[in-house]
Amino acid sequence: MALLAVIVGVVASYASLGFLWAVDSLHEFFLGAKGSELYEHLEKISIWYLFFLPVVGAVVVRFIIQYGMPEQRNHGPADVIEATRLRNGDLSIKTGVGSAVASIVSIGSGASVGRYGPAVHLGASLGSWLAQILKLTAERKKNLLACGVAGAISASFSAPLAGVVFAHEVILGRFGSRSVMPIVISSVVATAVVRIHALDNMIFILPDMPVVANWEYSLFALVGVFGGALAVCFMFVMHHMNKFAQQLPVSFMVRALVGGMLLGAIIIIFPQTFGLGEQVIRDALHLKLSAGVLMMLILAKLLATSISFAAGFSGGVFGPALFLGAMMGTVFGIGAQELSGITASPAVYGVVGMGAVISRVIGAPMTTILIVFELTGSYSLMTAVMVSVVAGSTVTREFFNHSYFYHQLRMRGIEPETSQIQQKLNEMSVCALISRQSVVLTTGMTLKASRQMLAQFATVTEDIYVVNKERQLMGQISMAKLCNIDDERMLNKQIESMLCKPLVVFTNEISVYQAYEQSKQFKGASIPVLDGQTQQFIGVVYLSELVNACLQSFERFRIEER
Repeated sequence: MALLAVIVGVVASYASLGFLWAVDSLHEFFLGAKGSELYEHLEKISIWYLFFLPVVGAVVVRFIIQYGMPEQRNHGPADVIEATRLRNGDLSIKTGVGSAVASIVSIGSGASVGRYGPAVHLGASLGSWLAQILKLTAERKKNLLACGVAGAISASFSAPLAGVVFAHEVILGRFGSRSVMPIVISSVVATAVVRIHALDNMIFILPDMPVVANWEYSLFALVGVFGGALAVCFMFVMHHMNKFAQQLPVSFMVRALVGGMLLGAIIIIFPQTFGLGEQVIRDALHLKLSAGVLMMLILAKLLATSISFAAGFSGGVFGPALFLGAMMGTVFGIGAQELSGITASPAVYGVVGMGAVISRVIGAPMTTILIVFELTGSYSLMTAVMVSVVAGSTVTREFFNHSYFYHQLRMRGIEPETSQIQQKLNEMSVCALISRQSVVLTTGMTLKASRQMLAQFATVTEDIYVVNKERQLMGQISMAKLCNIDDERMLNKQIESMLCKPLVVFTNEISVYQAYEQSKQFKGASIPVLDGQTQQFIGVVYLSELVNACLQSFERFRIEER
C-alpha cells in the first residue's frame, strides 16, 4: 500500500498540474494572457469576443457531457463521496478524465467555477482505477481513492496536511488506522513533486499579521456569522437557479446557449468574474479594490457562478466560495477599520471570511482551518479562522444541508450519511421475504369452524390472520386464545368478535431496511404484508427471515471489506 500510495501521489500531482497547465494554455490561446496578467489583459479585448467566448464554451462542454459522461451531467466531489460510502470505491477513469476536460474547457472559456473539485474527482478516479486494475479489496480501493484525493489537494494548494484531513473528513467520513499511512504518503509525495518543479500554487502569501487586540475576536465571530449566511445564500441561489433551468421547456443545448450569453453579459460588465478569479482575490487582500467594488463583485460572482452551473458548465464550488469569502471579509475589515480603528489589516478579515464561507460549502471545518492556514502560511490567523468557522457553522447549520456536496447527493435521492449495509438493505425489497403459505381465515366463519379448520394444520402456533371476501386484512387472532375457548355459546360466535389489530403491518413497497426499522419493538413470529395500492393481504414475513436477511448482508459486507 505504501508503494501504491507513492504511485498515486505522483500521478495525482501531475494530473493536477496538467489540469492547471491546460487551463493556462487555453487562456493564452484564446485571450493572449494567463495567470496574474489575465484580468488586466481582458480590458483590451473586444466586448463581443468576451460575450461569445462563454457561449462557444458552453456548447463544447454540452457536447462533452452529452456524449462522454454517464447520466449526461457534471461529476465532482459528491460522486467521489458516493463511490466511497456506497459503491466500494468504484469510480470510472473515463468519467474522471471527461469531467476534467469539460472543466478545463469551462474555465478556459470564462465559466465562473472552481478548479479544485475537478482535480479532486480526477485524483480519486486515478486512485480507484489503479485499485480496480490490481483487483484490490473494497477497503484498499477506498484508501487508494482517498490517496488520489489527498494528492490532488496537496498539489493544487501546496497544502499536504489539508490534503490528508480533507480525504478523511470529507471523502471517507472517518479517520482509520489503516488509511492514515497511505494517504499521508500520497499527500507528501504530491507536495514533493510540486517542489521539484519549483512551482508555487499558493493563492496568496501574506506577511505575519498577529492579532493584537483580544476584543477583535468578537468581530471575527461576526464575520463568521456573515460568512455562514453568505454560504447559505450561495448554495440556495445555486440550487434554485439549477432547478429553474431544469424546468425550462427547452433542450440542454438551448439552455447552454442562453446561459453562455447571460454569463458573457456579466463578464463584459464585471471581467473579474471571468474564470477562477484567484488574481482578484490577491488584489482584494492587498487592498487594491475599493469597498464598493468588492460589494458589487460579491453579487456579480454569486450570479455568474449560479448561471454557469445552470448553463451546464463543469467545475467546482470551492473556488467561487473562496472568492466570495475574501470579498465579504475584506469589505467587513475595511468598514471595521474606519469605524472602530482595528489594529489588524482588513486582509486578515478577508482570510477569516474565506474560512467562514468555505467551511459551510464543503462541510469540513477542520479541513477549512488547515487549508486557510496553509494557503496563507500564517500561524497567527489560525485562531481567528477557528472562531469564524465555529460561529458561522453554529448559526447557519439549520438553514441548509451539511454541505453542498451532501445537498447534491440528497437531490439525487442518495443519503450520504447512510452506511453501506443500510444502503444494501434499502435496495432489497421486502417482497423477497414474503411467505404465502401462511394459514388465513375469512370473515363469517364461527370460532368453532375456525378451530376445526386449524386442527388440520398441526404446526400452526403463531397468530392467525383474518381477511374478508376482497382479501383485505380485518385483524388477527392468536392460536392459543382460540384453542382455550371452552364455552359452547362463545364457539358459535363469528370470528370477527375476537379479532385484534396487528401491531405492525408491512406493505410490499417497503425495503428490508424499512421493515427492520418498523419491527424493532415487535415480539411476535410473523408480520402481515399488504398490497400498497389495493390493501389486499399478500402473505406474511417471518421475523426470523427478516433478521436472517440482515445478518447475511452484514456478512457479505464484512467479506467484501477484507
